[in-house]
Amino acid sequence: MLELWLIRHGETDWNREGRIQGLSDNALNDLGRAQARALGARLAATSFDRVYSSDLSRALETARLVFPGRTPVLDVRLREVAGGVLEGKTAAEMSEDEVRVKELRASGRTDVRPDGGESYQDVMVRVREWLADLPSQGRVACVTHGGVIHTALKIVLGHGDDWSGAPIIAITNASVSVVSMGARTVVERVNDHAHLETLALAAR
Repeated sequence: MLELWLIRHGETDWNREGRIQGLSDNALNDLGRAQARALGARLAATSFDRVYSSDLSRALETARLVFPGRTPVLDVRLREVAGGVLEGKTAAEMSEDEVRVKELRASGRTDVRPDGGESYQDVMVRVREWLADLPSQGRVACVTHGGVIHTALKIVLGHGDDWSGAPIIAITNASVSVVSMGARTVVERVNDHAHLETLALAAR
């Protein structure tokens, strides 16, 4: 049995501003670092056989804060969905055509690809490859991005290549989703961010 812990990176300024990040290499902001440390404290007593990470700064910094002293295995297949012309923009800054592309992707259309970016079908190819390369046993952590975690969960839930009408899965910054994979796949947790409650209270 393989126990896979999918961790989204902490907050960046672009997350806060509602900007599409994609492959843009943004660092965590102060809250994002606090989120990562809070998750690290929660997982301090949990042992992991291996830690994987996207090589983008926001994910790698999160991995280093959550798992101090560990050397993450970097994999470009764990990078966020490439946003192409949408990157760096809020919805208010997009053209009508760009807003339409964003809305079609949000509706579950996996074949929609912004200029210079990726479709979710593109992302499914690399995420499936990465999942197939994982060890068959142990507990591993993967620090990555919301789009990648969403894609991985859709794959293990058996949604196939068409997500039209499928539920949207919320993935909060610094959240944890846990999947056990063996003879049967068991989704044990999705978007668990209980460790962030103290930060939310402190911000009030």
